[in-house]
Amino acid sequence: MPNDLGLPDWVSEPRSSLAGEDTAPPARRADRRRTERDQHRGHERGPRHEASQERWRRDRREHHRAESARDRSERRPDPEVESASPVVIGDSAWLTRSERRRRLERENARRASAARPSVAAFEMVPPTPENETEAETRSRRRATSPRRRTTRATFARRRAFAALALTTTLVVLLWSLWPSATSPERQAGDLTAAALSQKSDPMPAAEELPPAPVTTPDRGTKPAPESGTGKLDTVALPTIAAPEVNPMRTVRVGLQVERGAGVNAAEAATIISTTLGDARGWQTRDKVRFRAVSPAAVAAGNVDITILLASPDLTDKLCAPLRTQGEVSCFNMRKVVLNVRRWTEGVPGYSKDLAAYRQYMVNHETGHGLYHGHVECPRRGALAPVMLQQSKGLDGCLQNPWPTVG
Repeated sequence: MPNDLGLPDWVSEPRSSLAGEDTAPPARRADRRRTERDQHRGHERGPRHEASQERWRRDRREHHRAESARDRSERRPDPEVESASPVVIGDSAWLTRSERRRRLERENARRASAARPSVAAFEMVPPTPENETEAETRSRRRATSPRRRTTRATFARRRAFAALALTTTLVVLLWSLWPSATSPERQAGDLTAAALSQKSDPMPAAEELPPAPVTTPDRGTKPAPESGTGKLDTVALPTIAAPEVNPMRTVRVGLQVERGAGVNAAEAATIISTTLGDARGWQTRDKVRFRAVSPAAVAAGNVDITILLASPDLTDKLCAPLRTQGEVSCFNMRKVVLNVRRWTEGVPGYSKDLAAYRQYMVNHETGHGLYHGHVECPRRGALAPVMLQQSKGLDGCLQNPWPTVG
């Protein structure tokens, strides 16, 4: 073969080898690389050297096989895992040591991840600080626990239900205790509230005429005159006692008496002042404060209610358009007009208790000035409400001159 073709030596001139050895090109890539490297370095080495290299390669392969077998025996996996997922290493005996180590590490990692339990099955608990006390640990775990958050929401709903139940109970209780629309107290209260909201004067009111004759004067009692002079004298009222409750408003009161009506003005002033200041009167019932004003204040109009004692004829004029016919009293235009005939003679229903009837006259007509209307007898045998027309009759009730008693 010509020498100028540039072919490798093992093609052009086969080297001598040991007896029995295969002269074919090496099959392994590593052996080929070594052979090429040796050829580049020079192939002037003799057959002895080649034989030594082959022995060295053979020993190295045997060593690798033994090491691979030892590694497999030392790193044998769990029989259960091995039976569940067998692994065939294949030609690992022909791999380098680093490649075998990497393959085994990957295989062990895969088996460990397959045998490891799921992380979701465990509750993630944050680490506990070193200086944290047991109470603080319980508080922190209570705040971060999902079950505790659910419990707090449940408690909030329970509190809302409890508040709703309490509100409903209070509404039902107030509704049961509140007076009905037909009760006398409710009617009087509604009338007062409506009048105060409109800031209007109280409605005029007068008792209905009783059947005649009303009463027979006592022996020696002088009958009241039908008329007086028609002129009114302003009388100073004694100081009215303060109420026992905290008053909500003040009512200024004055007194006038008709000349020639046959009334003792000083006695009448004392009776009226005592009646208005009594603890059983309107000061306690309506939480008002009656304050007596001077005659000059009455003449100047600085008064809320003016009480007048007038003869029957003047009573009819002052109460018009109400029909009193000289028999009963009335409230009209902020004036409590007390009929002298009733003041002197009384009515049969009071069993000739003239002092109590005079108290009733003052309280009944003053009640109209405080926006209270007429009411009915609640039941037979009960004390009559002061706003019942007791001059007309008691309708089965018992006499009562006071607002807070009936």
